[in-house]
Amino acid sequence: MSFGALAFLNPWLLAALGTLPLIYWLLKTVPPRPKQVAFPATRILVGLENEEKTPAKTPWWLLLIRLLAAALVILALAEPVLNPVRDRALTGAGPVVLVIDNGWAAASGWERRTALAEEILSDAHRQNRAVVIAETAPATKVRTIKLEAPADARATLAGMEPRPYAPDRKGTLATLKDQLAALKIASPNILWLADGIDHRGDAASFADGLVALAGDGGFSIVEDTGGHEPLGLTAGVGADGKLIASVVRTGGPAREGRIDAFSARGQRLGEAPFSLAAGAGASEVTFGLPLELRNQVTRLEIASERSSGAVSLLDGRSQWQRVGMISGESQEQSQPLLAPLYYLEKAVQPYAEIIRPKDHNLAKGVEAVLKDKASVLMLADIGTLSGEVKDRVRAWVERGGVLVRFAGPRLESGGDDLLPVALRMGGRTLGGALSWSNPQPLAAFDDASVFAGIPVPKDVTVNRQVLADPAQLTPAIKVWARLADGTPLVTASTIGAGQIVLFHVTANSDWSNLPISGLFVEMLRRVTSLGSLAPVGAAEGTEADTAAPEQPQNGTVEAFAPVQTLDGYGVLRSPPPTAEAIPAAKITSAEAGLTHPPGYYGAQGAPRALNVLAAKATLSPLPPRPAGATRMLYDSLPSTPLAPALLSSALALVFADILAVLALLGVMGAALRWIKPRTPAAAALLALSLSASAMFGEQARAQTPPPAPDAATSAPDASSTPDAPGAPPSAAVAQRATENVTLGYVLTGDPGADATSKAGLSGLSRILAVRTAVEPGEPLAVDIVKDEIAFFPVLYWPILDSARPLPQPTLAKIDAYMKQGGMIIFDTRDYGTGLPTGSGFEGRNGMALKRVLGSLDVPRLEPVPEDHVLTKSFYLLRSFPGRWEGGQLWVEAGAGAAADGDGRKARRADGVTSIMITSNDFASAWALDANGRPLYPVVPGGESQREMALRTGINIVMHALTGNYKADQVHVPALLERLGQ
Repeated sequence: MSFGALAFLNPWLLAALGTLPLIYWLLKTVPPRPKQVAFPATRILVGLENEEKTPAKTPWWLLLIRLLAAALVILALAEPVLNPVRDRALTGAGPVVLVIDNGWAAASGWERRTALAEEILSDAHRQNRAVVIAETAPATKVRTIKLEAPADARATLAGMEPRPYAPDRKGTLATLKDQLAALKIASPNILWLADGIDHRGDAASFADGLVALAGDGGFSIVEDTGGHEPLGLTAGVGADGKLIASVVRTGGPAREGRIDAFSARGQRLGEAPFSLAAGAGASEVTFGLPLELRNQVTRLEIASERSSGAVSLLDGRSQWQRVGMISGESQEQSQPLLAPLYYLEKAVQPYAEIIRPKDHNLAKGVEAVLKDKASVLMLADIGTLSGEVKDRVRAWVERGGVLVRFAGPRLESGGDDLLPVALRMGGRTLGGALSWSNPQPLAAFDDASVFAGIPVPKDVTVNRQVLADPAQLTPAIKVWARLADGTPLVTASTIGAGQIVLFHVTANSDWSNLPISGLFVEMLRRVTSLGSLAPVGAAEGTEADTAAPEQPQNGTVEAFAPVQTLDGYGVLRSPPPTAEAIPAAKITSAEAGLTHPPGYYGAQGAPRALNVLAAKATLSPLPPRPAGATRMLYDSLPSTPLAPALLSSALALVFADILAVLALLGVMGAALRWIKPRTPAAAALLALSLSASAMFGEQARAQTPPPAPDAATSAPDASSTPDAPGAPPSAAVAQRATENVTLGYVLTGDPGADATSKAGLSGLSRILAVRTAVEPGEPLAVDIVKDEIAFFPVLYWPILDSARPLPQPTLAKIDAYMKQGGMIIFDTRDYGTGLPTGSGFEGRNGMALKRVLGSLDVPRLEPVPEDHVLTKSFYLLRSFPGRWEGGQLWVEAGAGAAADGDGRKARRADGVTSIMITSNDFASAWALDANGRPLYPVVPGGESQREMALRTGINIVMHALTGNYKADQVHVPALLERLGQ
């Protein structure tokens, strides 16, 4: 039974409210117990009149208290629930089966899904129903589905996380059928927490199967509301060489966002906004970057969309190379359709920038090509390179260039030593009137070939070729393509950091029809991708750099082993145990999955990228719901049981009734009269205890009580004689705080936390002095209740779970400090959700933070925007880790986010945000000992994460000191120059 947003799980118990009149009558007719008075001698009572009268009936207010208590108990037993949507979803009486889509599409809304699942588990616990949790994207090949109590199911839910591949709903349905049959569960209540995408076209059959399993138990599908649809990203190279990204979704309302381009070092090289019209399923954007900068892009991602599907990794195949072309033909202009360079240009032009020297002189032509920084040089029928030209080309190849040569009449004479293999004099003619042999087709490419995976058309044949000397075919010579009779057609060898490739046929159709086939285009694309415009050593340094596509050292591989893979949130990490190598023949057709998660595969110097979404991929919405299925939304209001609150209120009224009865009987007055004449010392002691309690309570309302003598001794930077509240600060403290830029930390009363804060700010101050022009003084401890805080540009405030509310004068002092340009960093140090959500706070230390800031005039907060000054005040940052990585950093909302118009915006304080809230434990990451060694480990990123934490601290201090200085447009050229380095 429900009344609007209020429902009762046991409505029949409401009939007990009819007994309230009977209770009233009983209470009214039975007066309270008469008060007993000691009867003295009669003579003493002469002329004495008793002023206190015992009432003949119970007072009306006492009746009201008792009736209210009885009514509250009855209502609590009826189990009222506010917003009972979740309870209505749990139909039937059998076990609850939660089927959760945890593929890549669920990552961006994973918090909403887990919050809903937690509420459903709470409802199942209240109804004493067992739970089965089934994930559609398991982390192992062996699926584990079991029947659990709601408390145990919470642990199973906590261990789940989004996976970087599409869900396997078909396999989940089969396993679920078998497990439910083995457990003999009939008519369970099934809820499918869907991600809104029909990945493999099996969503309809999956839903029908769940309906059949549910039977009479009920089946519900939970979907996202409009505007929360998952976004996917694909990327490629356009016809003009520009980087093109496509944002895809299933549909929905209009939506806007931004795509960022990053290098292997994590530098943001460019950005492009996108806009999706209402109902549109895709939007394409183009990055207009210079060629050198564009070739350094290894990763595109949708800003603020934490999902592996919103990330597109790039490898050498997406690089746009500069290809120089020189021909030995002299009839290029008179017969262009017969010229070798005509076919080469048509094949290479879609994915490379072509350089053709105007000078027909070979030496000058080679010089012009190398001067234009070509990464690939193609020579068509150039018989011999000699002298200075050969030396320059050899030196260029050894530095990483790729030399591609094509045969011709001039090369039949034997050529030079800039060939992968020595050639036999003369050529080989296949077919014709004077030949016994027929034109030879091509054999399939070996798995070790750079052309592995490319299908070979049967109509491609060779009529003539130059022959490699069989005696010179050593293991160092790579044969990438052969004819059907085994004769080498394409050979290659490595010289230094570069390679030399030889096609044993001409670049035109004189010797074969290969140049006029689509196979020729694909083969040249693979060869061209071997080049690199990246500067030497660009991939040295960090671990992420090893995943950058660069020039390979060996083009022949049999399988591509995983190097780095994406997790469900789109972060590159070490490959999981289930990741397997991809055979070379299947590298172009491989799909992301459990055994092949998206990421980089192959040699660390030249990996191949495997993405969640293939090129030109589209996302299909879920089909219509089957008959009998109900629909729920992730963002509906949560249900709240009211029984605990009602029982607590009833218990409070019972205690009030007891106190009232004691007062009416005079027991409390008698006790006071007994204490006063007999034990004046006890009364004095009671008064003293009350006053001490009041003093202690006043101190406990601050988070930082005055330090003990030992603590004061160990913290000499605190004031030895604290100033009284409201009194001016001591001259010594003021002088120390204003001599240099001084950072402050709020005392918590916990010696360990205070020592960590001091060590962290000391370490950060030393790093600031080394890397910047700021020379901070030694950080000072601050008693937030008693000390003046106006001297400190930045206050670091660790929040402990024992934090107490602050006195009103202290709150006023903090509010004035923040409004006048000061910055306070509140660090909950719990690496969780100790972050603002609406008007409340969540997390292990979130309630403590709420107690501290509950009545403070806190401005509106938001996660650090991508274009916030904090991301570029000194270093260019994307994340803000501390000892932990993963917690969000919240700052004061800018002018665009503030809708109340109250003026409490960071723009008033020269762009300085007055408050920051994090859970990443900054101080522990900054803490250094006297020798500059770290005091605490940082996880999971190690020392690279500590470096980013120190950069975060530097950016925070520089932001506090310079405001929105770096947001000025005058700094844009310098920022762009840094991005290009």
